[in-house]
Amino acid sequence: MPKSVYDRGLLKPGEIARLQRVFDEACRRREAHPDSAEARELALTLLALHNAGMVEEDMLMEAVGFRRLEPKSA
Repeated sequence: MPKSVYDRGLLKPGEIARLQRVFDEACRRREAHPDSAEARELALTLLALHNAGMVEEDMLMEAVGFRRLEPKSA
């Protein structure tokens, strides 16, 4: 039987919920549409910060909630 995503060390439901709350609030504060390029950069930044060990919601929000991310040019 294949291992679940949780057994492989990927995100757990609580972590996903935390990242989603931060993402939603940061998008709201920035007035960024969740499907925009800015929001995609925000999501990637949140995942990178989480993977680097920044897992507390308030720290994540402080890191991404107030500074504007510029989309990377292609």
